[in-house]
Amino acid sequence: MRIPLIIYLGAAAEAAPLIAAAAVRRRQRGARLWVLAWCGALVFADGLQLWLALHGVRNIWVGYVATAAGALVLWGLALWQTSATERLTLQVTTVLFLVVWVVLTLTLDDTSDLSRAGNPMANTVCLLAAAWTLLARSVRLRGDLLAHDWFWVSAGLALYFGLWSAMDLMRALLFGHDMALMVRLQEVGFVLNIVAFLAIAWGVTCPAET
Repeated sequence: MRIPLIIYLGAAAEAAPLIAAAAVRRRQRGARLWVLAWCGALVFADGLQLWLALHGVRNIWVGYVATAAGALVLWGLALWQTSATERLTLQVTTVLFLVVWVVLTLTLDDTSDLSRAGNPMANTVCLLAAAWTLLARSVRLRGDLLAHDWFWVSAGLALYFGLWSAMDLMRALLFGHDMALMVRLQEVGFVLNIVAFLAIAWGVTCPAET
């Protein structure tokens, strides 16, 4: 089956925050640096998957590794929390996230097939962390939301992880049953993927908080 162009574009959008960070020529640090490291991991994983596919090698396992990189997002979001308790909670969650992901992947998943446990858990945890950051900081802010890097980045992350949490469910239901519908859902998903990474890219161009 020929891969639709939008899927290539959606995957390429993951490089948008890296390009934006390079374009502003501003040193990235703190939470933004961790999120950019995650974007770099996704870009590398996409490139590796494409190379393996072109050489006829199964590449589903690469997606597992890319999902584990969500730990970088959790650690970055921890740095955007406004209290020491919230920050420590997310840092502990990052460690537990990796432990639980490894256990679920080794015991319930098959890395030659789509994940039914480890990756859905990882996407859900990252969604909750991004949504919490967005909500908690928004309700405490007195000023223009749109001027803050954390707003755009956490909103883009919430959209990304919310999208792929839903896609995990859809793929589990449709894989091997209705491939045509699954590809259509993938196309819609990658359109939203572009929106998510453009939001993150805009966020890394905003003035960083000190």
